[in-house]
Amino acid sequence: MSQFKSEFLNVLSERGFIHQISDPEGLDTAAIAGPITGYIGFDATATSLHAGSLVQIMMLRWMQKTGHKPIALMGGGTTKIGDPSFKDEARKLLTVEQIATNLAGIRQVFDRFLTFGTGTTDAKMVNNADWLDHLNYIDFLRDYGVHFTINRMLSFDSVKLRLDREQPLTFLEFNYMILQAYDFLELARREACVLQMGGSDQWGNIINGIELGRRVDQRQLFALTSPLLTTSSGAKMGK
Repeated sequence: MSQFKSEFLNVLSERGFIHQISDPEGLDTAAIAGPITGYIGFDATATSLHAGSLVQIMMLRWMQKTGHKPIALMGGGTTKIGDPSFKDEARKLLTVEQIATNLAGIRQVFDRFLTFGTGTTDAKMVNNADWLDHLNYIDFLRDYGVHFTINRMLSFDSVKLRLDREQPLTFLEFNYMILQAYDFLELARREACVLQMGGSDQWGNIINGIELGRRVDQRQLFALTSPLLTTSSGAKMGK
């Protein structure tokens, strides 16, 4: 017997797509009550997505097939920084032109799995450059930086891994987790999005977004992560 009442979570559970949920009962109740909107973020670091992204793509697909609205968030803004999560070194910075080319290629991948449109459960593709490129740095620090502590950020496994290995972690990369949290808040405001999904390595970043939404807008948001698709040696599949 399944532990969930909603078709959405039942399907994900049956397929082994669930690693952790921030509030299982709350998300299950929301999914039963009516269509919810959820998203997964993808940085545009290559012209196509890698095999490790397949689980996330299928999560969005099943979200749509069970009557909910999926958003594919393209990291046109955050790709300019690079996600440091469980990386041994900083990513190579891409040009604006390279990012634009990569975004166009990635869109073709999603067209094969999701139905895009303007309907209640039609998928939507959003680019976080739409808001990140226009932020005023001083205002952003005053309004949102106050909600993040260095103590907590240093406690994340992805950060501790780099520091324990005495590998450099730049201030540029350190900002990534704040911007990702802000993405969740923006999508909650713009699209009534209540759920962020991702691989298990993104748990800390997603929880940051939930806490930011609660502190700034008193919103109830949810996190759902999936097991990582790994190589035979146990390493995360990536570009």
